[in-house]
Amino acid sequence: MTRPIREIVGERVLVLRRRARLSQPELAQQADMSVTTLNRVENVHQSLYMEKIAALATALGTTADYLLGLSDDPEKASERPPQAATAPLPPKRPRRRTAASVG
Repeated sequence: MTRPIREIVGERVLVLRRRARLSQPELAQQADMSVTTLNRVENVHQSLYMEKIAALATALGTTADYLLGLSDDPEKASERPPQAATAPLPPKRPRRRTAASVG
């Protein structure tokens, strides 16, 4: 059975923070988040947007892949092959504006 991503992220953030000998307030400041949010992430009560995952990875000197459980090496990105590029979206058609009827 696979573990929820929230659990993996919380555990890895906690372990890396302790290895770096950072307090929660110090890491929270470096990752531009509140101490409450960081505490909730470490205790598996909150998920994060990808921007905050990236900020935590940078502050902890690791990769987002590692924090998300896609890699087991904290210094190396995942070995997964890149996904095929999708076709570009067609240009948007200009919208016609019609006057609203009054009445």
